[in-house]
Amino acid sequence: MSSPTLLAVAHGSRDPRFAENARRLVEQVRLLRPDLDVRPAFLELSEPNLVDVLGELRGDAVVVPLLLSDAYHARIDLPTMLSTAHSGLRVRQASVLGANGRLLRLARRRVAEVGTDNPGVILTAVGSSDPTANARTRALAAQWEIATTVFATGDPTTLADAAESLRARGATEIVVAPWFLSPGLLLDQMCAEAAQLNMPVAAPLGADRLVAEVVVQRYMATVATLPSQAPALNR
Repeated sequence: MSSPTLLAVAHGSRDPRFAENARRLVEQVRLLRPDLDVRPAFLELSEPNLVDVLGELRGDAVVVPLLLSDAYHARIDLPTMLSTAHSGLRVRQASVLGANGRLLRLARRRVAEVGTDNPGVILTAVGSSDPTANARTRALAAQWEIATTVFATGDPTTLADAAESLRARGATEIVVAPWFLSPGLLLDQMCAEAAQLNMPVAAPLGADRLVAEVVVQRYMATVATLPSQAPALNR
């Protein structure tokens, strides 16, 4: 029996860099697992749309959300769209990429690439209406000795506020560390604010091999739970 299709599903954006990063990440996944049918799809704003891709598939598929937080998009948007899958497709949703050790290692590497020794770090993320999801993201800052978190949405804390709090804790140099998979409009806003404060910004995680390894890991963990004749999700 053939392996389930791996659908790597990102949110989507009007910024073409977002979709390009997702496609390059899919190529990394294909390099790791050339035996699999690996396809990109998006919830909105970018092509191909997930609903259209679901309509093209038959058999089994595992959806790996290219999301760093288990919040609204992973819990509501994505399951709702998957529930529209036709009866000839058995589809399961894997866990989000989340706070995987590989991604944390990559985030530290991105900060190190800036070239500043032992900086205070402002971890920036999209933010969520779910306070539990935000708390999990804040906990990621603990991997640096002096760090705090600023969210791009729903949080009145500015980079200037965060920098002041880090300096009060002894930081002499500060780096902004994006907890983002790709460039995009929200990250551009954070970069512009950081530039006004003369603070360097590390690169987002990007289409790195470590990210691709987590995608495969999430896929394999879900495949391991599939019965040989699983009922379709929309039944």
